[in-house]
Amino acid sequence: MDHQQLARIMLDEIHAANGIVSVIYKDFDTGSIPFQFAPDYVVPSGNMAKIPILLAALTRIAEGAMTFEKCVIVPNLWINYDSVAFERGQMSYSIDELLSWMIVANEDTAANVLIEILGLPYINECCRRFGLVNTRVECRLGQTKVQDDIRLNVTTAQDTMTFFEGIFRNTILTRPLCEYAGRLFLRHRNHSGFTRYICDDIYTGRLVSDRETVCHEAGIFYLRYVDYFLAIFHSNPDFTPEGILVSQRMRARLSNIIYNYYLEREDAIRSLPYNPNAPYGENRY
Repeated sequence: MDHQQLARIMLDEIHAANGIVSVIYKDFDTGSIPFQFAPDYVVPSGNMAKIPILLAALTRIAEGAMTFEKCVIVPNLWINYDSVAFERGQMSYSIDELLSWMIVANEDTAANVLIEILGLPYINECCRRFGLVNTRVECRLGQTKVQDDIRLNVTTAQDTMTFFEGIFRNTILTRPLCEYAGRLFLRHRNHSGFTRYICDDIYTGRLVSDRETVCHEAGIFYLRYVDYFLAIFHSNPDFTPEGILVSQRMRARLSNIIYNYYLEREDAIRSLPYNPNAPYGENRY
């Protein structure tokens, strides 16, 4: 299968989907973008709003205004009703723990505490500073009316790629902070989309958002001889639980198409065991 065949198959999947779909796929080794579809279309961000929050927190740390060890009290008033990590009630958490819960477990409570600490103006200033030109965070996650959350927090697939490529190439922040961010996404626990139909032992650093009217997923695939980025954003105001499942399966099929494209190349899959203590990005060697 060549890139033209891959693009035709992916376009068929996209045209069959209900709602708005944005896709961008980039080979980080060659720098080419073999496929994209409306990557600059501004969509509700859902959980993807956690990316600019993470970026702002790491920027504060880089500036010396905050540390990973700093602890804050998370009061009961700030804990979302559906939280798992924070269901034990009011406790003290370090910034490191809040960032981990926000990305690894997709916790809205952690995101909202970090919004309180950082402030929305600073988060949006970081978006502009680092080239996330169409990304904006204007309200908390999961604690406001759905209409407000969906209308005010927006992003694009292109902006998401800008962030992931920045941490992959250690250009958006210092190398230690980029490695830290990369490790968080490697630990992300949701496998409803991209890796749904992949049984091989591969490594992906991703973030998933399946909520209300948005089904988004974005991240990096680390294969043995190639690393590539994929973002699939799907928005539909008429999503139902069944519709979300359909969207998850669509993301899985598109991801599988690209994965199988690389699988046809000899030794594309990583055969060496993942070493969690190795510097981020160096496990593929």
